[in-house]
Amino acid sequence: MTLLTNLFAYQPFKALYVFGAVFLNLSKLPLWILKYAFIRQHPTWSFRQALMLRVTKAFISTVSVIRMHTPLPLTPGKEGERFIVIKKRDSDATKFKGPMLANASTVQPVDIGATWYPKPLTAAEATSDVRVILHIHGGAYVIGDGRTEATGYLANSLAKHTPATHILSPQYRLSTLPAGPHSNPFPAALQDALTSYLYLLHELHIPASQIVLSGDSAGANCAIALLRYIVEYGAELDIPHPSSALLWSPWVNPTDADISYVYTNAHYATDYIVPSFTSWGVCAFAGQNPPLEGPSRIASNPYANAKLKGFKTPVPLFVNVGGAEVLYYDNQEWVAMMRKEGNEVELDVTEGVCHDLFMVAGLVGMEGAAREMAKNAGEWLKRVGK
Repeated sequence: MTLLTNLFAYQPFKALYVFGAVFLNLSKLPLWILKYAFIRQHPTWSFRQALMLRVTKAFISTVSVIRMHTPLPLTPGKEGERFIVIKKRDSDATKFKGPMLANASTVQPVDIGATWYPKPLTAAEATSDVRVILHIHGGAYVIGDGRTEATGYLANSLAKHTPATHILSPQYRLSTLPAGPHSNPFPAALQDALTSYLYLLHELHIPASQIVLSGDSAGANCAIALLRYIVEYGAELDIPHPSSALLWSPWVNPTDADISYVYTNAHYATDYIVPSFTSWGVCAFAGQNPPLEGPSRIASNPYANAKLKGFKTPVPLFVNVGGAEVLYYDNQEWVAMMRKEGNEVELDVTEGVCHDLFMVAGLVGMEGAAREMAKNAGEWLKRVGK
């Protein structure tokens, strides 16, 4: 089956698989409609929510098998003036050390794109009234780009319901398969997150006390790694801590090669996460071709595997987790571990919702829950900002 899965990532097998998957899922649609008219994955869900969650799951499964490519052009596109290119600064080269150069032979800092919400911010406008959320998007390190189509719902929700005046979402390098010299494994995304943070500090001269770090799913894992890096190297490299951090459904261990935990998870039916998606992300992020036998090569690196070891940070943490998502249990364990380290951690559980709701809220009809998530984060930011 592994050989077939690898073949489906290439043409013409990719097209054949997509055609077959569409045909198969369309044939199942009447059965899903009949089933969810009477029996739903979660007792609080509507018919639309139950059906669209199942359709989303089928879509994610197909995307994962064919390993859908996400282009990352450094051109504005429909984002227009809201899209910028953050240049790699030679003067910041010394800020990258240790885990940032864990794969130095093939992974070095580069220029990256980023999208502003609701409008761009310039150095001339960076006043004491500005509060910026630096948001690192999710997508298992293999899909997503921070632009409007992928991240706009989340960014606009945060802009509306939190004290933030601006949101910046970087277009970090995605990891790809097959693994090779240009496949952007760990720590490519972490380097790009630091590049973005340094841009806010040094190019726009925004005080760290006016920056909120944020991330969803894999992006939250990256945000955690950046916080860990600032704790370990910040004083030495003159990189100050952000004011606070918002972590949405963090994928705290994207290095686990054993995908059986997804199938056996009590929330598997109420989430759109499928084993093929996590396997794709784990392998690409580690820079190893599937199948992985045993732990991935970065499983023992706490900058990749946040569950491995806690750390103490002065940054208050807001962690939102869906009460019906696959990562619910991992998030609970990670929060407990971080609290044990003496950190200020607010755990916000949104009952009856799937993983990384901001990514799919409009599609699955859970806009109300997503709105409450944003409001809760806004109220928390007001409290910790006093």
